[in-house]
Amino acid sequence: MTFDVILQKRMNDGYTARPLLWPDSTVYGTTEQEALERVRALIRDLLEQTQFVQVDIETSETQKDNPWIAKAGMFADDPTWDDFLQAMTDYRRQLDEEQAAEPT
Repeated sequence: MTFDVILQKRMNDGYTARPLLWPDSTVYGTTEQEALERVRALIRDLLEQTQFVQVDIETSETQKDNPWIAKAGMFADDPTWDDFLQAMTDYRRQLDEEQAAEPT
């Protein structure tokens, strides 16, 4: 299995490693390698004590009747979606710059 881990260099000494699935679980090591070995051991221990399950949650009638729910995720596979988001970000930045340049 592969797990995402945040590996951070500490200001004065060593490294901190934290699995993203368990943000409250942190290990320290004097080297990157030591921190990664310790986080592997931590994840193994956590997996022995943990189950990953899925639960279904019933939605309220309000959510079922919400017309936007049917549209959620409709652009998930659109290859141009990231370009659209970037264009929107650029446009908003441009508007902010224009507004900041206007005399008050």
